[in-house]
Amino acid sequence: MIVRTLKSLCLMALLLTSGCATLAPYTGNFREGLASRDYEGVLRGLDGARKGPNRLLYFMEKGLVDHNRGDYRGSNASFEQAERLADRLFTRSLSREAASLITSDAVRAYRGEAFELIFIHYYRALNYWRLGLAEDALVECRKANLKLSAAGTGDAGAYRNDAFIHYLTGLFYEATGERNDAYVSYRDAQKAYRAYAETFGIPPPPALADDLARVSESLGYGDETETLLASLSPPVGEMASGHLLRPSGPPQPPGYGELILFCEAGFVPRKVQEEINLPIFNEDMKRGREIGLAASGPHARKGLEGLMDFSRKIAARQRPVYPADLSLKYWLRVALPAYREAPPATRSLRLTAAGQSVRTVLAEDLSAIARRTFEAERPTLLVRTVARGVSKYLLSEAAEKKNKYLGLLTNLFTAATETADTRSWVTLPHSIQIGRLRLPPGIHDITVESMDAGGRVIETTLLPGVEIRAGERTFLSCRTYK
Repeated sequence: MIVRTLKSLCLMALLLTSGCATLAPYTGNFREGLASRDYEGVLRGLDGARKGPNRLLYFMEKGLVDHNRGDYRGSNASFEQAERLADRLFTRSLSREAASLITSDAVRAYRGEAFELIFIHYYRALNYWRLGLAEDALVECRKANLKLSAAGTGDAGAYRNDAFIHYLTGLFYEATGERNDAYVSYRDAQKAYRAYAETFGIPPPPALADDLARVSESLGYGDETETLLASLSPPVGEMASGHLLRPSGPPQPPGYGELILFCEAGFVPRKVQEEINLPIFNEDMKRGREIGLAASGPHARKGLEGLMDFSRKIAARQRPVYPADLSLKYWLRVALPAYREAPPATRSLRLTAAGQSVRTVLAEDLSAIARRTFEAERPTLLVRTVARGVSKYLLSEAAEKKNKYLGLLTNLFTAATETADTRSWVTLPHSIQIGRLRLPPGIHDITVESMDAGGRVIETTLLPGVEIRAGERTFLSCRTYK
């Protein structure tokens, strides 16, 4: 009997934790491969995640790697798969959900953070624009904005809106002559950046106010826009991060075109595992056993609700002050994800072409968004993790009553499967900056210099053969991993 139980437990461990085995690509070496531009090697390393619970991550990572190496069609194909899979994953797998209550959240199919799913559309829009398919790029912008609208306002700390995506959409709309839609997007971006300033400390790019005012005046909305801008900060023309988002030198004559470069720097913070210990008292165990019986009986749903209520009580002891008369039964160890910050050395970038030079300004801080999103989700995650820990303890206690060896094996199994779900889209940038240059028509070589906090150039990238057309906008993106 014991041998059969041991075999069963081992099989469960192999099956239910198999999703974790495919996480090997998401290591330090994975990012090092990208930093050295070894895209082929990175793609080979991704193959292990093609199937299983990390499949969405596979498509998102592959899509971004292909984008960075200039395979825009291949990138869009992967992102299309990611979008479809993410939509299907709204329907949960009940077997995986149940398994995660006795093993780890990592056995569940990864469904992506809200900001990760929005950035699928950002990269698809850039891909389509580079392929000369402006209407398809606008479709991706609309998809992103629809998802943001569907999310609602929500909690102040949660990710429910994206100022940068609204701004990107406005720039694309204006570039294609859709001035009414551009006005709406610029207006929404200004409002969203006000929330960004309060939540993330990111002011709107100064050129956004100019864009809004220009389109507004052309549509006859000048008075309305002045009222809006007066209610927001910083005012028109103020500097962000100490640098105006305008080229140096005198104003350019009519007939120039404009280069808009989205500069992505570094890597978004990655998730690591942290462990905390919570006290379980003797007085808790009677209630815990009652919950365990209820959860396995005919009223399982009610029992699970009781388990979550009980777990909230335990989770509240993270920073406890204990009454002296309570008798400690044991310490519950739970594993949780936490973000490890890795800020890039690049603080700003300088674009130079045809005698013009401009410094970029920050437009999106994915690092801050990831941290704040996690902070908003952490209380719910902690309760779920505690519920799993309590379930495991009740399982091992019941097994030990039947047979001490079986109890030992169950303890080993539950300890081995107590791991935090540290999955995330690790190739996303830490932040995105915008640089804009007005240039004469023709073919230009664009020099992009990455600068550290002291203004020292730490990397130089050349974007050769960029075509600028009179009266038109050219959109490009570049990536520095430093």
